[in-house]
Amino acid sequence: MTGPATILATHRRRVASDAVGETYQVDVALPEAWAAARAPGPLPVVYVMDGNTTFGIAAQAARFLQNAGEMPAALVVGVGYELEGPRRERGDYGALRTRDLTPSLDAEFFEKVRADGWAEDIAPPGGADQFLDFLVDELRPFLASRYDVDLGDQTLVGSSLGGLFALHALFNRPGAFQRTVANSPALWWDDRRLFSDEARFATSGQELRGRVFLSVGGLETTPPWNMVEDLQRFARLLRERSYPALSLSRHLFEGESHTSVIPAALARGMREVFADVASGLPSGLASA
Repeated sequence: MTGPATILATHRRRVASDAVGETYQVDVALPEAWAAARAPGPLPVVYVMDGNTTFGIAAQAARFLQNAGEMPAALVVGVGYELEGPRRERGDYGALRTRDLTPSLDAEFFEKVRADGWAEDIAPPGGADQFLDFLVDELRPFLASRYDVDLGDQTLVGSSLGGLFALHALFNRPGAFQRTVANSPALWWDDRRLFSDEARFATSGQELRGRVFLSVGGLETTPPWNMVEDLQRFARLLRERSYPALSLSRHLFEGESHTSVIPAALARGMREVFADVASGLPSGLASA
């Protein structure tokens, strides 16, 4: 008997968003039974952007970390798009993620990518706030109605434009997520708009609270986007602010590119942001 390979204890759901006007493909990975048994009660939720490409990596990485006691049992949620349905095609993926993960219109970038094809019913870049509304106000209660989740322990994970989005959420909806993993964030977007967002936040009197992990691949220095330099500058800025309730860590993955860094960054990022609650190797369990 043959059939498609699957990841055990996962569910795929369709979630419609009024905030965005899109129906999302939401993949959910439950923790392994023993991990859930060791941590009875509501589960933390880890939202992973670009779920079409990163959900499988994140779900399995989380289980390895749980196996070693380096991360608590958690619900891993990949947020992606229905690319094989009647409305969307696989070629729409780039436009959809750019619409949802960017906080503003980078006109120069948009002109370049629009030439490659941009469906007329997909709005231009700059929809991050609407997508954030979907995650917090629509998807979060949807999950809470179906799983036993901890609404006070929510993690946002993203790479590239997803990393930009995760940091946008940190400054523009503070407190919505308690943990943030931003890998190779596209800090260059719209003339480095995120630096202005941080500067505005720093003078707002609001508290920046949470655990944040920043990372980038050592090879991400190709002009015009030197993502290594941008990340180092941004991390240095956050440390100089000395936000008292912010726990910040960062890592440069030597020898890794913008794409090859993703598996390492997902695993390292989840381990880092959950370091405060990791419980060590479970009794009687051998680590492979």
